[in-house]
Amino acid sequence: MQITKLKIFGFKSFAQRTEVNFPTKGLTAVVGPNGCGKSNITDAIRWVLGEQKAAALRMGKMQDVIFSGTEERAAMSLAEVSIVIDNSDGTLNSEYSEVIVTRRVHRDGSGEYLINNQECRLRDVHALLFDSGLGSSTYSQMNADMIKAVLSDKADDRRVLFEEAAGVSKYKQQRKETRRQLERVQMDMDRVEDNLRSVRRSVRQYETQAEKVNEFKRLSKRLRELDLSVSVDKYEDMKEGLSTLDTTTKRMNHEVESAKTNATVLQAKIDEKKLLIAEDETAYRDLERDVQKATIELNDLNNNIGRIRDVVSSLESANDRAQEEISRNQSKVEELTVERGRLEEENAALGSDNEMDELNALLERERETLQVMRDKLDDLRQQSRELSNQRLQATNKANSLKSRFERMDAEAALLQGNLTRWQGELENLNNQKNSAQDIIRDIQENMDRADEDIERLTEQKSTREERLEAGKADLQDAQKKLQNLRNEEARLQSRIDVLQSVANEGTDASRWLMENKADVVGGLLSERIEAAPEYASQVEAALGDLMDAVVVANDSAVVDVVNSMKGYNVGKALLALASDSAPAYTGTVSGEGVVGCLNDFVKADPEIGPWLSGILSRYFVVDSLQTALNFARSMRDEDLCFVAPDAIVRTSGLVSSGAATSGALSRKNEIAEALELLENAQSEASQMEDEVARIQELVDEDSQMLASLADEIREKQDMKRGGTAGLSIQNNTVQNCDRRIAQLENDIRNAESKIQAAEESKNSDAELQEASATMERVEAEYSRVNDELTEQDTMYREKEEDVRELERSANDKNARLAQNENRLKSIADQIGYLENSIRNRSEEMEKNTIAIEKNNEDGRELEIQIQSKDSALRDLEGQRDLAKEKFDLVSGDLEEWRSEVNRLRDDMIEKMKELNDVGRRQEALQANLDRLVERVTNEYNFDLSNPEDFERVEYSQPEADREIRELRGKIKELGPINVNVMEDYEDEKKRLEEVEKQFDDLDRARASLDRTITKLDDIARKRYLDTFARIQKNFQFVFSKLFLNGETKMSLIEKVDEMGKPMDILDADIEINVRPTGKKMRGIKALSGGEHALTATALLFAIYMEKPSPYCVLDEVDGPLDDANVGRFMALLREFSKQTLFIVVTHNKRTMAEADMLYGVTQEIKGISRIASVQLADATKFAI
Repeated sequence: MQITKLKIFGFKSFAQRTEVNFPTKGLTAVVGPNGCGKSNITDAIRWVLGEQKAAALRMGKMQDVIFSGTEERAAMSLAEVSIVIDNSDGTLNSEYSEVIVTRRVHRDGSGEYLINNQECRLRDVHALLFDSGLGSSTYSQMNADMIKAVLSDKADDRRVLFEEAAGVSKYKQQRKETRRQLERVQMDMDRVEDNLRSVRRSVRQYETQAEKVNEFKRLSKRLRELDLSVSVDKYEDMKEGLSTLDTTTKRMNHEVESAKTNATVLQAKIDEKKLLIAEDETAYRDLERDVQKATIELNDLNNNIGRIRDVVSSLESANDRAQEEISRNQSKVEELTVERGRLEEENAALGSDNEMDELNALLERERETLQVMRDKLDDLRQQSRELSNQRLQATNKANSLKSRFERMDAEAALLQGNLTRWQGELENLNNQKNSAQDIIRDIQENMDRADEDIERLTEQKSTREERLEAGKADLQDAQKKLQNLRNEEARLQSRIDVLQSVANEGTDASRWLMENKADVVGGLLSERIEAAPEYASQVEAALGDLMDAVVVANDSAVVDVVNSMKGYNVGKALLALASDSAPAYTGTVSGEGVVGCLNDFVKADPEIGPWLSGILSRYFVVDSLQTALNFARSMRDEDLCFVAPDAIVRTSGLVSSGAATSGALSRKNEIAEALELLENAQSEASQMEDEVARIQELVDEDSQMLASLADEIREKQDMKRGGTAGLSIQNNTVQNCDRRIAQLENDIRNAESKIQAAEESKNSDAELQEASATMERVEAEYSRVNDELTEQDTMYREKEEDVRELERSANDKNARLAQNENRLKSIADQIGYLENSIRNRSEEMEKNTIAIEKNNEDGRELEIQIQSKDSALRDLEGQRDLAKEKFDLVSGDLEEWRSEVNRLRDDMIEKMKELNDVGRRQEALQANLDRLVERVTNEYNFDLSNPEDFERVEYSQPEADREIRELRGKIKELGPINVNVMEDYEDEKKRLEEVEKQFDDLDRARASLDRTITKLDDIARKRYLDTFARIQKNFQFVFSKLFLNGETKMSLIEKVDEMGKPMDILDADIEINVRPTGKKMRGIKALSGGEHALTATALLFAIYMEKPSPYCVLDEVDGPLDDANVGRFMALLREFSKQTLFIVVTHNKRTMAEADMLYGVTQEIKGISRIASVQLADATKFAI
């Protein structure tokens, strides 16, 4: 097996189709300048053989291998490389003697693999080349990085080469695949095992259900026999009962129809009479409405007077509040005036302007005196320094020969004394300066806090002002709402009074009875009943004059009332005898347009409920007049009335038309509604009063808080001004300290320099006689000057303290005067504001007084109007009473006819009740029969009307009922039953057998895979260890050829896992150590670059000796080698080239000289590589 040809098109820098032909054996060198694309040939071989890492090809992503274009040539859309392999010996698993492997990649990232121009997978390419030495990751391709990696600290890189040589990779791949299969089998076993547990549990459940099914069938059979026997007997009894009730119903219907005919004839007479008196009734009703209208107008005038009185009261209250505010402001003005006087006295006590001028003049004089003393002190210090220098010089000269060191020590002690004193003074000044700076910081912090407080208080003040304005607006809105609620409350109360006065009128006779026979009668009928608001007018229309009837309890009460009315001209009274009620209509009316029975929309006291039901149960509410006419025609046989929105239609043919006027029930509903609205209005008014009080409190609170915030802001501003004055004082102190500190530091530097000069002058020679002559004079003068200096310094310090005290006193007085002046200005502003407020409140009181007088005048005018309206109302009431008497007179004997109709209706209602009772019994019996038939049909699918084929069982009724209950209870205890469970049970058993068989098959497969893995591990270990031993020997052999008498050492280092157990030998690290010629074995890291390269080459060729590859690419591996090592390296290559094709990418001339064939790579066009074969003699032109 040999590589014979490489075809490149569009790969990296090879834009043109390029072919490289390789000899079967020997050395082929690829040469050319840097950057021409030599290594792209080795990358092409690696890529076509299946390399997947772009980094191994020196690219960011795989699409980057496509030719990217130059300035003169456009980029290409694909890259293609083909490698031709001679497979004449059949090494590759292919029937072809020549195998062509092709790989393409496109710009969109897609790619293809081909074997002999047939598309295939990467996996197929790997399978074809597996264990042949042609893979992309084998030792057949070596470069400088691989040379480094083979001897690096990463043992995995070396182990891969050894595994490839031993052929272990195939076994490891098989073991990996087998383990994957084992994992899949184990997952299937887990899944099947879960399924097996589930099926076994299901089978056990089916067994339990099968037992329940058998018990269910036994109980159900006995229940069916007994229950059907009882049901058939009940069915026959019910059918017989229904036949008897049907006969009774027909008889009673005939009696009801006879009573209905008589009542209809009499009702026609009543309706005719009512038509004759309709005009008198209309006149009476019109006058009644006029009276109500006049009453409402009178109430509105009374309400207006009430509102005027409320306005007057509100204005008077406002005047009272304004007067209180004026009093408070005046008191405050007096307090501020007293404070102003106190401050003015305090300013006078602090001193007049002349006194301050004298104090400032004195301070200036003292400062001038202090400056004179400071100048004199400086002169004395200067004289002292000069005399000290003279004394030192004289002393040095006098004692230079006798005691040089004593003189120098004395001088140093003197200067050191001055230094100590000055340093002490310097420390005191620094302390004083630090103290002043601390005070400055404190004052500044206080001023900063004052600024923050002022900003915060100003913001709070602004917020409070906005809140105050909003509160005042809310207060006005709340007061307006409260007034509106009070007006609404007065309007509703007036409306209630009018409605109650109208509702309590009744007839003259009814009023007389209510007043004189209250112990006998039970009140008006209208007072004892209630109707739904939407049906009140229909109830009033239906009852008519009965609304004014007086309720009596029994016959004796009727006799008592009638007898007592004799002799009194109070008109006629209509009595409702509650104990003698007609039977209620029990029939039903249903259909489109029927709202319901009128009686259902009325509530009555229990005492009169049956009596009222006897009347209203025959009235039915419908949605329109046409609906009423239709139902009246269709139910001629019934004595019924159909109430439409604007008429009442009777089955007798009479129609009462026209909308009913507002009656007692409507007024009662209106009164209830008005009372509810009144209660809500009063509740809302009470809540609104609380809200007004709350808002007023908030407004007052905000006003007080605003005043407090203004005072705090002024206080902080005063504090800030005082701090500014304090800062000025302390800054002056710091400046004075700085000047004195600078002077002392200068004195200290001078003294130190003199001490240093004295030290330096210890070695100088001077005449002793000259120094002795002047020493005593200088010493005396020096002592005098120093004494005077000390005295002057003490006087200066005392005077300086006096000046500081005067400065502090002047500053304190100035600060206090400034603070008092600011407060006086603030007091003047406040007094001006308060006096302005007093004037505004006084003007407001004058306006309110004018408004009070105007409202009082309006009230007097309204009182005159009320008197006029009241007189007119009395006239209307008189006219209404006369109209009512006339109406009562012409109504005639309607009441007697109505009583007879009622009696007939009562008889009819009684019979209807009995008929309804029979109907209910018939319906109940039929319902029971239907339920029985439905139950038997649903439970047993049995027809009770045809029991001929059923064989009844003997039973005792009580025992049968008990046994049926027990049987049903036992069946219920069994729970849900699946009658088809036996079929499911058999299916589940078969399924269990199948799952158990699947589990056994998988278990056998798992055991087989375990054995296979064990066998593969044994084979791989044996081959790996045998190969490792041979490579050890080969490594020593090759290394000794490169390094005469060189020595190698290669061993396997077993690893342990986390538990301390030894790991597989196949994962052991490979440790390598060598000893080149003339050196000690010190490890791989101690080798030179050339030694390292030759050692790695020796190891690679040792692996080659174990498993030769048909080709080997060496990409600039000879770079680190010198000429001598290149010679040994090429000799080694020459020896192995007898059986392997070596492709060497190099720059080395000696390597080129040893090659059998040379390929030169150039870029005549920049960015595009071209290959040309050259003569050996010309090969050196391409080396750099």
